[in-house]
Amino acid sequence: MRSISDRIPSSPLRVPASPSRFSLSSPPSRNDPLNLSLETVIKLTRNFSPALMIGESYFGKAYRMDLQNGLIVAIKRARKEHFASLHAEFKNEIALLKKIEHRNLVQLLGYIDKGNERIVITEFVANGTLREHLDGLHGLILGFGQRLEIAIDVAHGLTYLHLYAADFGFARIGSTDPGQSEIQTDVKGTAGYVDPEYLRTNYLTVKSDVFSYGILLLEILSGRRPIEVNRGGREKITVRWAFERYNKGNVQEILDPMLTEAVNEDILNKIFDVMFQCVAPTRADRPHMKEVVEKLWKIRRDYAKTQNRAEGSL
Repeated sequence: MRSISDRIPSSPLRVPASPSRFSLSSPPSRNDPLNLSLETVIKLTRNFSPALMIGESYFGKAYRMDLQNGLIVAIKRARKEHFASLHAEFKNEIALLKKIEHRNLVQLLGYIDKGNERIVITEFVANGTLREHLDGLHGLILGFGQRLEIAIDVAHGLTYLHLYAADFGFARIGSTDPGQSEIQTDVKGTAGYVDPEYLRTNYLTVKSDVFSYGILLLEILSGRRPIEVNRGGREKITVRWAFERYNKGNVQEILDPMLTEAVNEDILNKIFDVMFQCVAPTRADRPHMKEVVEKLWKIRRDYAKTQNRAEGSL
C-alpha cells in the first residue's frame, strides 16, 4: 500500500526557468498602467454585460473589456456581498500585484476602489481557459506533453509568488505582516480546491496553496473536475477516486481517456506521486512549491527521453 505523505528530498538552490513551449498562449507583453474611471469601465463593459463575461468565482466575475486604443484587458469585479470581509484583502492584493512581474502571471494594469465597487484590471490572455482546452472545446485535445508544460508553468508562477510575496496564491492573503507564516481568515474559495486543514482550522499557509495546486494537477492529468457533480458514489470526489486507483497501482486509469498517446507508466507513477504528496491531508507532509517544480522538471526530462526512444524505434 502506498502512502500519500512520503516526503520529497531537499531541493537545490536554483530552479530552471520555464520555457513555456506548450503554453496555451504566449506570455503577454508588459503594458503601461491604466488610469480608468468607474464610468469608463461601466461604459466599455456595457454595464457589465453577461455577453462580455469570461469567468466567475466565489469572489466575483471577470469580464473582457476593449479599450479605445485597441488594447484588450480583463477586469475582475468583486461581489458586493463580500465587500465588508474582503476590504483589507483587496488592498493587500493590489499592493502585492503592483510588485510582481513574472512571465506566467498576468500584469496588474489598474484598479478601482470607489463606493461599492472594487475592480481589478489586468492583462487579457486570449485563447480560452484551461478548462475549455481540457474539455476539447477548441477542437484539439491537449497532449500529455502539453499538460506537463502547463503544470510546470503554473508551478513556476506559484513558486515565484511564494518566494517574493509570502502567503499569497490560490488562497487570498489576510495580513500584511511579512513574518507571519499562518493567516487566520474567513475567506472561502472554489469548491474542491480548498485546503481541508483550512476548513478545520480557519488558517491559511503556503501549504494551502500546495494542496490547491495538487488538485489542479490532478484536473490537468485526469481531465476531471475536482467535484464531478454528475457522477455518483465514490467517483464524485475526483481526488478520492484517483487515490483508490493509485493505491492499487492502476495509474493508467486515472489518465484522461481523451488522450490518444501511450504514456510510460513509470512517468505516470512519478507525476502522480508528486500530485498526491501535494494533497496530503496534513500540511507538514506536503512539499514546498519549489520542490514540486524540481520534481516536475525531472519528470519532464524523463518524459522527453521516452519520447525520443519511441521516435527512434519508428
